[in-house]
Amino acid sequence: MPRILLEGLANHVRILDISHNEFDNLDFLSELKVLTSLICDHNNITSDTTIPYLPKLELLWMNHCKISELYPWAKRLSLSCPNLKYLSLMGNAITPTYLNCANIYEKIHYRLFMVSLFRKLVHLDDRAVSNHERNQAQKLYPRSLMERLVTKSQQTMPECLRNVSGKVSEMLQVTPDFISEQLHHKKNGII
Repeated sequence: MPRILLEGLANHVRILDISHNEFDNLDFLSELKVLTSLICDHNNITSDTTIPYLPKLELLWMNHCKISELYPWAKRLSLSCPNLKYLSLMGNAITPTYLNCANIYEKIHYRLFMVSLFRKLVHLDDRAVSNHERNQAQKLYPRSLMERLVTKSQQTMPECLRNVSGKVSEMLQVTPDFISEQLHHKKNGII
């Protein structure tokens, strides 16, 4: 993103659509303090791409990018964008569909895992989040006391401490069983 654009518009941009580009680095977004909606479909965003802290972001579309590993990418995203209400990741390898031979079990666990990470989510991918899904997500993926404290404190701490806190939170997070199974199968060449 050209620096001159960032300097002139950073405090005014609420909605940004950078779809159909070749972005693989989104660090420039940290300048956009009032950003509430980001659409970045069809970019080179991967599981290694870091999303800066965007506390006002409520809508994020990253459809048809190159995100291939759900965990810990989704966990980092939840720390960077704690107020997301609308999230769409369709067309990425991490999103289970009939097209990538996912079964119903994988689809359910994916949705519940994402709902557990993004507590304010009202719409995920192609449909609304139901109260039943929210309740099941809380039962299946309860947050530890330490994680709740770390997450709550991140909202008020300076960015340098927030980054360290996010790393601590990642270390404390237990990898969900269905993700561990996927990693095991991937490592052993089982599809």
